[in-house]
Amino acid sequence: MITKLQFSMPTVFQLNKIEKACFGKEAWTVNNIIGEYQNEFSHLFGETDGETIVGYVCVRIMYEEAQICNVAVLPQYRRRGIGTRLLETVADFSKVQGCERIELEVNTANVEAVELYKKCGFEVVGTRRDFYRRTKRFPTRDAYTMLKQLTR
Repeated sequence: MITKLQFSMPTVFQLNKIEKACFGKEAWTVNNIIGEYQNEFSHLFGETDGETIVGYVCVRIMYEEAQICNVAVLPQYRRRGIGTRLLETVADFSKVQGCERIELEVNTANVEAVELYKKCGFEVVGTRRDFYRRTKRFPTRDAYTMLKQLTR
């Protein structure tokens, strides 16, 4: 079940655990996650299995645009529709907030994520060269900018 995540240190620690499992050295720190909770524009939603958060999304609502900051699902819970449900929740929430579109950046080599976003109605609208720091996870530093229109 997906719910809006309320701030608590146990929740922050669970999100940090997901971050580390998904992103390794590029993971958001505990302080980064706390910072998102303190940001009045940020909203976090999570999928739980019992008491355990197994996937989450962070979105910032800025006037007519929603910006997805992060989507992460524990590796052992992938391919179960969690990412799709998280993105659908963000779309529904963003519409209610008056957003016209949702935007995100994703590494051009992150094929699984790009395919998930396309499946959920996002389109590649541009490429940002050298957007990311060099890492061992992906052979490129380039990012696609992807957009989903909520209103036409």
